[in-house]
Amino acid sequence: MSETPPDPLDALVRVHQHLIRNPGPEETCEAWRASCREHGCEWVTTWDTRPYRETDTPELRLAGHDRFDDIPQEALDRALLKVVDTEGPVHLFVLTRRLLEAAGFARAGSRIQARIHERRAELGAQGAIQLDGEFSGRAEQFAVPCLRDWSDLPDALRQLEHVPDTELTLSLVRTVAEAGTLDLDTAMNDALHRMGFIRLTDNARERLHAPLSHALKRQLLVQGQTHLEPGLRAFRRPRTTGP
Repeated sequence: MSETPPDPLDALVRVHQHLIRNPGPEETCEAWRASCREHGCEWVTTWDTRPYRETDTPELRLAGHDRFDDIPQEALDRALLKVVDTEGPVHLFVLTRRLLEAAGFARAGSRIQARIHERRAELGAQGAIQLDGEFSGRAEQFAVPCLRDWSDLPDALRQLEHVPDTELTLSLVRTVAEAGTLDLDTAMNDALHRMGFIRLTDNARERLHAPLSHALKRQLLVQGQTHLEPGLRAFRRPRTTGP
């Protein structure tokens, strides 16, 4: 009894997906962000991984003031945008930590917090940044998530609640796509591990609930009775001229 011949279309799809999962220099996360900044797009699954890049706080040039309130508005806004451009989408806790360190203050009292909230809200209202709950970022940073290795961050910053949903969604999608099929717990565990988070705790499982729902709703992932598979939309590219 002869074996069923391979389907040429299936083979072509596999080749296509392999090429997408191994991007060239013009298909990195940064390249797609630059493209989407110019042309606009909604979601791009990116396939490169990079270390988490921390802001060089001395470059923010906020030091030399006795009070945080003495920092000129233009300087504070410029520093806030620099943190967003380096680490966005960035959690408010991390953003505050960077600004405090740059200004030479150890703690964020209520007045300092209020001022950071005010400037963040104003920059959001101006359209300079996009706000999503506790996260601040450029529009293209939300549309094009980058997968970062958080391993080397200090424990106070390396917290799952500081990771944007879009990045967690991306890690789930890539983990499943690269494996082909995975049960839910393995997908969650491996997605966290590749980002530098060691254990799938109950809290971590709860934290991944929204990103997983997002991936399923967008058909980036497909859920069977016992496993997850990549959806076709995981491999789509935006309808632009490309990076």
